[in-house]
Amino acid sequence: MVFQNMANMQLMMFLLAVIGFFVRKKEIIGETARKELVNFCLYITLPFNIFHSFCGMGWEWGMLREFAAVLLLSVGYNLISIIVSFLCYRKIEPDRQKPLRYGTIVSNGGFLGNPVIEGVYGAEGLFYASVFMLPVRIVMWSVGPSVFMKGRKENLLKKVLTHPCVAAIYLGIIMMFLGIEFPVFLDKTITSVSNCNTPLSMMLIGMMLAEMNPKGMLDKTMGFYAVMRLGVIPGIIFAVTAFLPVSPLLRGITVIIAGMPAPVTTALLAAKYDGNEKYATAMIFVSTVLSLFTLPVWCTLLG
Repeated sequence: MVFQNMANMQLMMFLLAVIGFFVRKKEIIGETARKELVNFCLYITLPFNIFHSFCGMGWEWGMLREFAAVLLLSVGYNLISIIVSFLCYRKIEPDRQKPLRYGTIVSNGGFLGNPVIEGVYGAEGLFYASVFMLPVRIVMWSVGPSVFMKGRKENLLKKVLTHPCVAAIYLGIIMMFLGIEFPVFLDKTITSVSNCNTPLSMMLIGMMLAEMNPKGMLDKTMGFYAVMRLGVIPGIIFAVTAFLPVSPLLRGITVIIAGMPAPVTTALLAAKYDGNEKYATAMIFVSTVLSLFTLPVWCTLLG
């Protein structure tokens, strides 16, 4: 059943990406509009999607153990990713080393992971995935940018605490603890905006792929990165969690998020902080395409 759900979800997401690719290639949406849609997704539909995952989830103290287990699994995954990123790529030129390390530490777990988890495990899976992403987002906006910002001083803590996706988790947890129920019109509004996240996210990825030119970027290092990001890191998580007393649901969420491709922020930070933007873009392209094949494999193993 998990494999069937994953296959159907991947095919649907692939077709949505194709639509986005066509829309961008035909200039129906230009580059400026695409960038604005990315912000709209990151700051509106994704936070609504995260918040919506907490709606209807009445808190029971029996959930506390699972809640703590999710956070511990997330912390463990982040530590493994950070260690792997700094053990690899030591001999790579600095402008490529930055995006390679960042893309190993951070996966596309929030932007792409939520719709995949929701498609495979439903609302309960999305709820725990949102909790799992809390430490991930902290690393994403602290350790991650530090790879690019050598010697720079920026208020990273403020960025973490005020990020809309993190705020959505705080608000969702408060709502769940207090048992708040919204009026029908407000609940439907939240649900409607939340439902926009999956199609918009995938069409945006298709648009981004249409802008990328991976020619000349497909070298041995790129292949090594794809193996680490899509194979080795989720493989380590898969092996370690096999010996831990965690539920199949939590194990599946951890492995799937660990096996996600490079995030869009890889290219954005590379452009801003003197990394190789073209190489970072190729990383996103290659890992995203290959993940269409590797994620169903991981789901089969998990099944």
